[in-house]
Amino acid sequence: MNRNDLAREAILYTLPLYETARMQAASSPRKNTEGQFADPAGGPESTRRWANVFSHTRQLLNAKDRRVVTPNADTLYTSSWIDLSDGPLLLHTPDTGDRYYVLGLLDFFTNPFAHLGTRLHGNAAHTFFLHGPEWQGTPPAGTLPIECATPTVWLIGRILALPHEDMAPVHALQNAFRLTTLEGEPAARIVTCGLHGQDKLSDAATFVGVVNRQLAITPPPPSEMADLARFAVLGIGAGLDKSQADLPLLQETLSEILSELDAPASSDLEGGWNASVEVTEHYGRDWYTRARVARCYIGLLGTQEVFYQMAHRDSQGRPLDGRHRYRLRFAPGGLPQVDAFWSLSLYRKSDYLFVENPLQRHAIGDRTAGLCTDPDGGLTIWLGHTPPAQTNNWLPAPADTFYVALRLYLPREVHQNDLYNYPLIELVDDSV
Repeated sequence: MNRNDLAREAILYTLPLYETARMQAASSPRKNTEGQFADPAGGPESTRRWANVFSHTRQLLNAKDRRVVTPNADTLYTSSWIDLSDGPLLLHTPDTGDRYYVLGLLDFFTNPFAHLGTRLHGNAAHTFFLHGPEWQGTPPAGTLPIECATPTVWLIGRILALPHEDMAPVHALQNAFRLTTLEGEPAARIVTCGLHGQDKLSDAATFVGVVNRQLAITPPPPSEMADLARFAVLGIGAGLDKSQADLPLLQETLSEILSELDAPASSDLEGGWNASVEVTEHYGRDWYTRARVARCYIGLLGTQEVFYQMAHRDSQGRPLDGRHRYRLRFAPGGLPQVDAFWSLSLYRKSDYLFVENPLQRHAIGDRTAGLCTDPDGGLTIWLGHTPPAQTNNWLPAPADTFYVALRLYLPREVHQNDLYNYPLIELVDDSV
């Protein structure tokens, strides 16, 4: 393999480490619940954060929220960065009644290796025994053991909430999620992230410094160590100094890959849609898809939990642009088939975030109030920057490029087996 191809493999393989480290810095709290700073003297430049504590969003995310790319507008998020370097921990979950929830566990390479919640465990209270990949022993009686693939994992939970409901009951559920030591003590500890959450990826020297540091903390599984060893000649590896790296080649390769990942995806399916990312618990050797997800959609769960259909283009293959108007119509009886819920969300392509709009609407789904059905029972949704005469079924777009995500929580077999016909995204007005 020539050095150019090797550099491409090295960047694709390690890019999730950078994005996960950046997300940890962005979403881990600087203060714990008692108001104590992880680094009282460090100020805003400090990269020290609290681990093994929960952070919660207390309202549905909107255009002002900028920490999570391609967020949903259906659930309240509950998040924790779990550090198992000192040994196993207990995760306590409450009885959520009839409310759907899932706690996705992602390793530092963004593999969604476990899903805790309604689908697999029901809604009763549980105690999960979380341990690292090298731990050996007998889990405590009455606990459900979960082997974590890396010493640090990201717990990103989702609890179903309605836009205008009283959030107090949901907040009470969020507050009942706890992480403790095996002795029942709070598990909070301080960690150093090594970068800031706003450090967007562009510079190869910074990239190499972050991933080499992270590889020393979070080594890949034994089956992938041979792959990692090949990258050492480029200066990528656990503990290697970035001064040893082939920075000109890595910079050129990094820029090419980022441009590639950020470009509008081609349509794999009819109607403008991309095929759903096929992952259950691990991406295997599909490093390209893993890198694309880490860059654009970090936090994706396995397809048995959530089916994600993305569209960056219309039914004729043209990039979606809010200066145009589009029609997306579900035929009578053709709505998504799910056991939890579904929603269609819209995002600005430039930063993968929600769009400010007069309706403060970022998604339309099976819980959206006031939708108007067609005379034949179908459902038409309008996409574009300029509002139509009737805005009940309007999903506002920016005045430039955008994409949409159709989320299907607990999708039925018709989706799992690729038997569902997704609606066309049809250009209605081609004037700009």
